[in-house]
Amino acid sequence: MKTKIFSGLALAGAALAIAGMAFAQSGYSKWYYLNGSSGVDVYYSVRVDQSEIRVMWKCVNTTSTAKSCSVGAGQEKIYFCRANGSGVGSTNSLGERATVNANAEYVFPSDFACRGLGATEVQPSVRISIEN
Repeated sequence: MKTKIFSGLALAGAALAIAGMAFAQSGYSKWYYLNGSSGVDVYYSVRVDQSEIRVMWKCVNTTSTAKSCSVGAGQEKIYFCRANGSGVGSTNSLGERATVNANAEYVFPSDFACRGLGATEVQPSVRISIEN
């Protein structure tokens, strides 16, 4: 088992400016690369709403065998919330795991972050685990 901790920064302004690239109808940003391990790449995408930020996670398996992809690796995902360049708090969400078929991808249902904090940016901090 390989487990790593990574943080990614998604600026809301950039997310909104490029929303048309990946999720034009749903308002999500492009996919931001977080990490690659054992032939599986992990990405996240954000959507800034009025009262919260939504985060989607995606695992892309580039190998010829199925892999287990865990975003959280048995721990909670932590979302550091910011507004106008200043920290406004953090929120946590349960980790999630899925089997990703060979040469395929799996998109997890969207997660809420920064609910009620007036955040315009989110910085996820999560453990990633990829297993055969």
